[in-house]
Amino acid sequence: MNAASPIDRIAASHAALAPRLAGGPDWSHRRAQALAAIVGHGLPGRRDENWKYLDHARIAEYPFAAGPRVAVDAAQLAARQLPLGGARRLVLVDGRYDATLSDAGVDPGLQVEDLGALLARDPEAALQLLRAPGEDADDRFALLADAFAADGAVIRVAGGAQLARPLWLMHVSTAGAPAAHQCRIVIEVGAGARCVLIEHFIALGPAPTLGNLAADLSIGADAAVTHVRLHEHGAAAAQVETWVTRLAAGSHYDQHLLALGGRLLRSNLRLSLDGRAAGCRLAGLFMADGERQVDLHTQVAHHGLATRTVQDYRGIASGRGRGALNGRIVVHPTARGADASQQSRNLLLSPLAEINARPQLEIHVDEVQCRHGATIGTLDPEQLFYLLSRGLDPASARGLLTFAFCQDVIGRLPLPELRATVETQVAGTLPDRDLIRGLL
Repeated sequence: MNAASPIDRIAASHAALAPRLAGGPDWSHRRAQALAAIVGHGLPGRRDENWKYLDHARIAEYPFAAGPRVAVDAAQLAARQLPLGGARRLVLVDGRYDATLSDAGVDPGLQVEDLGALLARDPEAALQLLRAPGEDADDRFALLADAFAADGAVIRVAGGAQLARPLWLMHVSTAGAPAAHQCRIVIEVGAGARCVLIEHFIALGPAPTLGNLAADLSIGADAAVTHVRLHEHGAAAAQVETWVTRLAAGSHYDQHLLALGGRLLRSNLRLSLDGRAAGCRLAGLFMADGERQVDLHTQVAHHGLATRTVQDYRGIASGRGRGALNGRIVVHPTARGADASQQSRNLLLSPLAEINARPQLEIHVDEVQCRHGATIGTLDPEQLFYLLSRGLDPASARGLLTFAFCQDVIGRLPLPELRATVETQVAGTLPDRDLIRGLL
């Protein structure tokens, strides 16, 4: 699609766009440093251990130039709404915060700010607020977002706040023309606070677009965050995301990842359990049908005493779909009493489908409980035979067993209305979808 290399296209796009970006000389210098790091090291490739399962040739097909601003009205979003009537909706269009599409009003303990406006008004505050990527070898797409840093959102939940309604963060790609969209998000949750965050990724058009998100989440002492991430991109869309999350003492983070759409998803999740008794639960479901690719990479570092991690991921691949889960847990010398478990269960529904599971444990201290496991296989023939013997046709039997495999993850979603919507969406991708929907 493009003769020039991705690095050349990135450099050309940056040269054209950088003079128009807000922030003054300090931000210009920071963006230039990020670009120099990308040019010097290049984007990740198959020789990078944590990126070896990704189809890099497919990523290289996408444009790396920013697209023009496209106006979106509420009517265009109406058909893609989730049934979350009580949620506070925040909308990002092509990585830019759109206040006109977002819900107005005041929620006690919640502050939402347009990152682009902050860069223009107080560049020094933005400089201090946004993490400078580069300390990790897997940060190169986050560096790309930093090189183009101009838009996004800052969300602050005050200490002790108990948000009565979920935050619904809609990532909308207009996808009217090939383009790349960079976005930065910063979320700060104060000590003792409680909140539910729902991210929803959609595309309004059919054009091949690349979304690149770099997000930072800090969770204060004894706070709790439930985070649902629903990917429903268009068939031609690609998404790369880098989430860096830090947990203080006694805090808890609960993430539910649902990768149900798009052409390619690469999700990087890096968590640091810094304080005593900090804990996280990570659950995920991906469906790689057709020629879709889903590549999940998680890194959890246990630093505090008596920290806890539970991971449970499910993957389904059919057609020529490809999936991967590369999960690494590191228990540092300071993390006595850590408890960590990691499970990856995967189904292959066709001969040409592929899933790679790579659970890893790295332990530097005694007095811990750590375990991991991974399975990759087909549907249980005995269960299939049982359903066939009860009169179901083969397609219906396979569909029901596959849906039951998904239900362990879907059933833990926090909101009943969201859970019902995801059940319907998953059922719609399986054989004999009408029968399964009729049972919901």
